Amino acid sequence: MSSSQYQESNISYRFLGGGEEIGNVGILFENSSPHPLLIDYGLAPTNPPRYPITSPNVKTVILTHVHLDHVGMAPWLVSKWNSNLYCTSITAALLERMWRDTLKVSQLEGYPLIWDIRDLEDALDHLKIFIHEEWNVTENWKWRSHSAGHIPGASMIEIDVGPKTILVTGDYDTRDSPITFGAKSIETDVLFTEGTYGGREHPSRLVEESRFLAEIERIIANGGTILVPVFAVGRTQDILIILNRLSPEIEIHLDGMGKYVTEVMLEHPSFIRNPQELEMAYRRSRRVISKQDRRKAIERANVIVSTSGMLNGGPALWYLDRLRKDPRNAIFLTGYQAQGSGGRNLIEKSEIEIWNKITPIDLYVDIFDFSTHAGNQEIIDFASDSKASEIIIYHSEPQLSRPQLASQLRDNGHVVHEPMNDSVYRINLGQD
Repeated sequence: MSSSQYQESNISYRFLGGGEEIGNVGILFENSSPHPLLIDYGLAPTNPPRYPITSPNVKTVILTHVHLDHVGMAPWLVSKWNSNLYCTSITAALLERMWRDTLKVSQLEGYPLIWDIRDLEDALDHLKIFIHEEWNVTENWKWRSHSAGHIPGASMIEIDVGPKTILVTGDYDTRDSPITFGAKSIETDVLFTEGTYGGREHPSRLVEESRFLAEIERIIANGGTILVPVFAVGRTQDILIILNRLSPEIEIHLDGMGKYVTEVMLEHPSFIRNPQELEMAYRRSRRVISKQDRRKAIERANVIVSTSGMLNGGPALWYLDRLRKDPRNAIFLTGYQAQGSGGRNLIEKSEIEIWNKITPIDLYVDIFDFSTHAGNQEIIDFASDSKASEIIIYHSEPQLSRPQLASQLRDNGHVVHEPMNDSVYRINLGQD
């Protein structure tokens, strides 16, 4: 596809979700052809969940990474429009388990989900694998992917629209983490950047890791056990690698879906910063498989690493219900805690819902910033290095995070847009 094939003077985009919120992402691009392009189609795992706006007929859907707020509604696209779902090989390997878990949770908690097990199985048959840096042409769209950092397999999407290029970051981080290398800047004309941490800076990762390990040692020295709730994809593996730096006498027990995810990652070593280090950390942990294993973890573990990361369910609640009875124990939160989540309630109210009962938690709680989203300065530097003339900020809190980030980007000479969901915006493709 060459630039001369483009006759339209602009391309339009519309956020089906994620334009004025964190998560729930869906970005629809349209040109003069009858075939739009959709990047991501997720749901926000709040209580109750938030869903994106209904997508029109779309054949090409690019999934930037496996997190639920970017892929949770993709099976519906296949059932409704027979869409093809493009992603990296490691994302494809993880999607079935993520979707099955989503379906299971929706049935247990009674919230609506407009796709079922048959749609899930059809979606698996419609997965198409792409490789970073290689150009693809699908339905009159020319695009390629670049590593986004964030988690293994996460992708930034570069779209060639003739005289200009568009870069959609997805979730990204330019800093290295234990499990991934950071994203590198890509020169582009129009940049769609996530702004989850707009207006906020991350502490030094090395300093935060050192603080985490020091607090682990302190609690253990006082006779306590630490529960570390984690996200299955990315955070589980980061925490295992960090903990592996401690003394080999410290006993680490691993429970939840993170076990499966780690094994899948080890089968895709090209996406891992140091696969040998991950394998060593994983083999060191005691994997919890049975109820008897869980009882052993309560009795013997120094550190229990378990899903879910927001304490909305999963084995972590089982452990918390037992660990809360001994004030020597502690809970270390290592990820974003959404409004209304169990983790947020624990932070704000020192209580949490366990088995449908509000339960006070009188334990030491600490919060560690191990985010793999770009912080405010990383976003500003990435935008500057990209040389983008126009920037669209999405996946960001519209009242607090986004305005400060937008102001700083404008001060650097960028034209900045702050989109709303379901509004149509145009990108002028004329030469500047």
